[in-house]
Amino acid sequence: FGSVHVAVRVAGARCASRYDRRPVGTCVGSLLSRRHLSSARSSAPAWPNYSLYLVTDDAYLDDKFLAKIEAGLEGGVTAVQLRLKHVSTAEYVRWGEEVRRLTRAAGVPLIVDDRLDVALAVDADGLHVGGDDLPWRAARRLLGPDRILGCSTYGRADLVREALSPEVHADNLGSGAIFGSPTKHSSVPKGVEHLGPLRKAVLEEAAGRSVPIVAIGGVGLDSAAACIRSGADGIAVVSALLQHEDAEGTKRAAQAMRAAIEEALSGRPE
Repeated sequence: FGSVHVAVRVAGARCASRYDRRPVGTCVGSLLSRRHLSSARSSAPAWPNYSLYLVTDDAYLDDKFLAKIEAGLEGGVTAVQLRLKHVSTAEYVRWGEEVRRLTRAAGVPLIVDDRLDVALAVDADGLHVGGDDLPWRAARRLLGPDRILGCSTYGRADLVREALSPEVHADNLGSGAIFGSPTKHSSVPKGVEHLGPLRKAVLEEAAGRSVPIVAIGGVGLDSAAACIRSGADGIAVVSALLQHEDAEGTKRAAQAMRAAIEEALSGRPE
């Protein structure tokens, strides 16, 4: 019942403010009746798994797009981030609704990149924001406490500190770019070497909370295990899964990557 208690406290605080003049009991009931509590939503698992995190890109937005995402899910993808930078808002929402249908059927979370409006419009499980996107504190305030918020840290300790502040309370953190990436031309590669210090910074700022680190940036099958051994909890992949000619290729790649990731995770000290 923890999330319900949190919701009641949040609603009560809002209703006690000078902006709502209804009786507090009436106001709280009204807010909670409209609220999408995570415990009541069937789409996201109780403990999201970011071990194999598929991120989309406009370059792969074709007639095989949805089939590849579905195949990736069948092959072991544990989370999907819908990232589309060059489509209209209406198109983004339309694609989001289609991808949400797939992720809910598979029981994995759908995260929308950057666009809070799209995330809310498609009832996504969460939002991912970078350093130049919506300010993180505003993102959490508008997103609410029960949806996933991921933040890109670029491997920087100051951004880790901000992401893990009570006002942001990020649920997962993106690393700096591991390698150069065809989908992020401006990224400066930091290699797997920065994952250890990043993990240390997260442990110092997380106050005992488990906050997964997701390695991103040109990571493929040959480097996934090294990222895990170096400190990441999961791998974000774009081209490694979506570059294949057909959905079956995506599925096989996902199966191979998931196996490599799980083997590396099982061999890591507790």
